[in-house]
Amino acid sequence: MNLGTKKSYYVFSKTDIKKFKEENNKPLEYIDLIKLVIDTNSELLKLYELNTKSVEISKFNKNDSLIHSQLLKLPLEADTDFDKILVNFNETKPPKIGKVTKVDKATKDLTVINDKANYIERKDFEKISIIGFSLMTVFIIVIGFVLNQSINRGNSEQEKLSQELIITQLETSGKYDKVAQKMKEFDYPKKDIVNMYLENGQFVNALKADKKAFTSVLDKIDKMDNKEQQEALNELKKANITSKKESISLDLRLALLNKDIDFLKKNIKSVDSQALSNRIVKLFIDEKEYASANEQLKFFANKALDKQAKQAEHDDKKQALTNKVNELKKAISDTQKQLDGKNKQLSDLHKQLDDLNKNDKSPDKGKHVADKNKEIDNANKDKNKISDILKDQQGKEKEAQKAVDDFK
Repeated sequence: MNLGTKKSYYVFSKTDIKKFKEENNKPLEYIDLIKLVIDTNSELLKLYELNTKSVEISKFNKNDSLIHSQLLKLPLEADTDFDKILVNFNETKPPKIGKVTKVDKATKDLTVINDKANYIERKDFEKISIIGFSLMTVFIIVIGFVLNQSINRGNSEQEKLSQELIITQLETSGKYDKVAQKMKEFDYPKKDIVNMYLENGQFVNALKADKKAFTSVLDKIDKMDNKEQQEALNELKKANITSKKESISLDLRLALLNKDIDFLKKNIKSVDSQALSNRIVKLFIDEKEYASANEQLKFFANKALDKQAKQAEHDDKKQALTNKVNELKKAISDTQKQLDGKNKQLSDLHKQLDDLNKNDKSPDKGKHVADKNKEIDNANKDKNKISDILKDQQGKEKEAQKAVDDFK
């Protein structure tokens, strides 16, 4: 049977299924009809019990003549072979192989040719007739073989397509273990089964199908967003189906997502791919762990990241020097305020001493003057200390500024 490429009109009636209403009176190829039914069936399986919906499918040719009509109840089981159920909608038939007619026509043509060739003798004609008939017989056998091969190839393609439709139906319904089972029955390579699991995020099943698929599993996970990566990695850890070395690979990725710098530092040598190394180096740079970034780059070189790490470290060092200058300037400003405050205190004390000398008439005037002088002496000592601190800070600020100016 040939699924064909000619489009016919399909009318979907006696139904309240939205998808069929939208596709009503549409020119479709037979294969597109099968896919439409499979997709609709998959959606209905998620919403309804079996046999609760129906649709009447009618096929018309371009002259609006009815070719076939059939009532279909949906949804059906996920592994239903819809190609067999809807086979009557495929009007194309395998070619029939003629036998006698082709031989007769060939012999007749051969006779006509020989009638026109008057110079050929009767004996030669008999020889030619025998040879011609023999060649024609061989020709018919060859044609028959070719047609048979073509039919077999068509049947093989039909069977393959039928298998693909079953697999698509099951996969759309989320029955991945059944998909794998069918793929094994249909002699699909193990690699195809693994890829089916990977495409559907079934990483544990992918590894169960083939232990050697670990690298492919990680490559797929590494391309997911952070939340999905964590979920997938934790699921693999929980399944406990990886080797010790593979388990470390999972831990490294989890540590990267959780920004566990200490774990990453301790396991730099266990990083298993360039892509993972690049991600870890970027995290080290972001966290200003430049020594660790340089160490990681020894195992998986990356010129661009090496340049980025060196530039970031350079900029951070310069910024640190600039920050030190700014801190010292602020300290100098604060110290200057203390010194200004101490000078004001001394000025007030001297005014108080003058007032005592002029206006104090009490018997304890001497003691009052002595106490005030003592306050002045202590204030002067404090002033000298603050002045020394200020000079020290100003000296350090000059050195720090020179370090910034000299930094390259």
